[in-house]
Amino acid sequence: MLIIICSVFGLIGAGLGWWKDTRVLYRRPGSKWSTDIVAKEKIRSSILARRRRRRLLTTVEFAVYGASFGAALFWTLQRFVK
Repeated sequence: MLIIICSVFGLIGAGLGWWKDTRVLYRRPGSKWSTDIVAKEKIRSSILARRRRRRLLTTVEFAVYGASFGAALFWTLQRFVK
């Protein structure tokens, strides 16, 4: 059961991490506005490659956080079952 809960929370965390960095993937460099989107052909390839690497790392990071949260939640709820 622990493996299932950790996997589900890890997938949810990975999805959130992917979504978080996909939103800023094609924004103008340095922009904080969500409507300031630029065509991917106009962004330098080095910047786009860096953003894609960061998106993958953020996805892995959020997956680990989600799995850790799932394990902590599982162990906490197990204490109350007895």
